[in-house]
Amino acid sequence: MNLIALYDSLSLPENDVKVFNAIAVPEYPNFRVAIDFEGNSILLLSVSKRIKDLSLKNFRLKYLQLEQNLDCKIYENDSFKFQTFTVITFRCSDRNLQEYFIRISESLVKTVGQNPTQQKIIDSLKKFVEVFKTLTDSPTNTVNGLWSELFLIENSTNPKELINYWHNLPEEKFDFNAGKERIEVKSSSSFERKHIFSAEQLNPPSDTQVLIASVFLKQHNSGNNIQYLIDRISEKIDYDFDTVEKLNIIVFRTLGSSLEYSISVKFDYDIAQQSLRFYRHQDIDKIEVFNIPNNVTEVKYKSDLSHIKPVLPNLIYEKNILFKLL
Repeated sequence: MNLIALYDSLSLPENDVKVFNAIAVPEYPNFRVAIDFEGNSILLLSVSKRIKDLSLKNFRLKYLQLEQNLDCKIYENDSFKFQTFTVITFRCSDRNLQEYFIRISESLVKTVGQNPTQQKIIDSLKKFVEVFKTLTDSPTNTVNGLWSELFLIENSTNPKELINYWHNLPEEKFDFNAGKERIEVKSSSSFERKHIFSAEQLNPPSDTQVLIASVFLKQHNSGNNIQYLIDRISEKIDYDFDTVEKLNIIVFRTLGSSLEYSISVKFDYDIAQQSLRFYRHQDIDKIEVFNIPNNVTEVKYKSDLSHIKPVLPNLIYEKNILFKLL
């Protein structure tokens, strides 16, 4: 399935808000990719009859609009016809964001399937909407932080497996967590290995090994953006549906309302690759947990790693479930 190619094959229809140029999604006859006269990317879900008493109502978000049981005039296979659809419109001309919408739409198509029940459609649409609601939320991480995490995944020996350990929620304490093995990624745009840590990151349980990945980032107009890293990762994992879906959802949740700006920011890939180093948490100067009063929480501080000898990830822990992926 390549919905982006289908969308790109469509021409703009006549100047009429009720007309769409559309093309059916192969193997999924209930779905069509469409375009309106403004160039908005649209997903059409055909319904055999009007769906009544849906708990999910029509709505309009910052970018996304959903209208159910809409009578549409579509131009398809060189002819016009009228049909009732659930219409999902992505109202944004930014190409990167359009591609994000279309990729998430691929997930919706596969989730709904070929012969969905009404309840399956409702549940799938709710999940789809929740993803796009995050685009109005405050970002939970900077573009620097997310780019660095994606860079580590893209450079790993097994990106698919590493994504399995990637945080489902951006606010989790560690970027990658395999129980007794954890990885925290830190970036620096000042070219100094001075990073801010929370007390929990450098004071894990005694039987836990934390590895700090430190990388330098430099913005550059000819560098690579987040979309480039996502495309590279998707290619390396053979476009595995579930993994790509998780990848995109975490990006949405992390960047929130800053997505439109953040996906255009580019960083020098070579500088990041040449500067990547790994450090054990035991070797980093920290405030010991017994020095933190019981009623004091969310303690953070900056530590300098420049005097510490880096380590090879696959040699520092005997069980080596997570670190061998780096």
